[in-house]
Amino acid sequence: MQGDYYAFRQAELNNTLSELEQAAVALSKARDRQARQQAENQMAQAARNAVAIAPHLAYLWFWARKEEPGEEDSKRASEIANSIRDAWQKKIGGRAISDAFHLTPDMSAIAQMPPLSFMLRIPFRLQKPYISKDESDFYLLDNPLRKEKVFQAPMMAATSWKGALRVALWQLGYKQDHEVTIRLLGNPRESEEGQAGRLHFFPTFFDKIGLEVINPHDRRTGVGARGPILMECVPQGTTGDLFLLYVPFGPSGQSEKDRRAEVAEDLAIVAKGIQAMLTTYGFGAKISSGFGIAQDQLADEGKLAIRAELAGEATSTPAAPPEPEQPKLPRYLESPGVLHPDLRRADGSLKSEDEYRLLIEGQGKKYGKKHRQLYEKAKRWWEREEQKLSEATPREQESEPELTKAPSVSDYTFRSLSELCDLAQHVAKQLRKEGDS
Repeated sequence: MQGDYYAFRQAELNNTLSELEQAAVALSKARDRQARQQAENQMAQAARNAVAIAPHLAYLWFWARKEEPGEEDSKRASEIANSIRDAWQKKIGGRAISDAFHLTPDMSAIAQMPPLSFMLRIPFRLQKPYISKDESDFYLLDNPLRKEKVFQAPMMAATSWKGALRVALWQLGYKQDHEVTIRLLGNPRESEEGQAGRLHFFPTFFDKIGLEVINPHDRRTGVGARGPILMECVPQGTTGDLFLLYVPFGPSGQSEKDRRAEVAEDLAIVAKGIQAMLTTYGFGAKISSGFGIAQDQLADEGKLAIRAELAGEATSTPAAPPEPEQPKLPRYLESPGVLHPDLRRADGSLKSEDEYRLLIEGQGKKYGKKHRQLYEKAKRWWEREEQKLSEATPREQESEPELTKAPSVSDYTFRSLSELCDLAQHVAKQLRKEGDS
């Protein structure tokens, strides 16, 4: 089926591919500057048309033909392929995903989590480009960036964040079998215990795509081994949001003091691990070459929200949901449950149709079809209301249910990863102090 799809796309490209070849032939035969400029413009326009239809297919079509016999034909096919790649490079860019899709978590949701849960939002800025490997088999470059399947926005998957943090913790001395590592990230996949981690990660989406060029050299001769290699990347300076959710599930018989001590330890280690991952060890591909590093200073204000009311700290409660918009009342009602004055007697009951007709005629109007229809609707409504009243049985007034206290959430902000580590130590100290009291 995939072969049929590409055959269909190639048929759509036929005219554009022919235009490219004709422009390339005209360019090779041009003898003056004006003719050469005109041929170059035609070739650039045809390349843009090819990119608009199927850039990867058009590029690979000519790149495969550069191996054809004949030096001139091979050179021409290579030039056409490069023109398509240049047009594609100018067009590529990130595709930001609208917040309407709710692909990033809402920090206020921490109020619905178990006590001592916390959530982190870290708006980082890339100091070095971010590189990853996509699973696409048919692409213009051999090294495409991983993208979201539907919107094709560059992304860092939640599982990739988990793996990057595991590596950073390993470097900090928290090996794979360490108690804290298992508590935060769970057992390795091959383990038979199958314990899940307390940390939950979310994907990060970027809004920019660029190209990075690397040129591997032979260590013995110092000469480029393969020539320059183009790689898609998220360029330096791009911002992204890292979200983490921590839920402190544990043994059912655990004391409050021990639980708070564990949460305090985990918070401090998570902050330290995130700083090391983002600023020292990196994330994504080719981190040993310096890619995937972020600045210590954040792009925006970071947030930490913990489901606990800590002594001496400012707390917040979730905002009350907005009142639902009242539906539009029918014309025979003045307000919910109250008839319009034209249809209502002094005691609040419905007038007879004759009374209503006399009122309309007394206003100098003709009692017509629309008035009769309105009265019929009012009459049916009134009959339903009378039936409800007759079926209702008197009962003792029930006492108002006691409102439960809204869960407390302590909110903190920070402007750098170093400040996050200091803040985590401060909050951890508060948690231990209240656990001892």
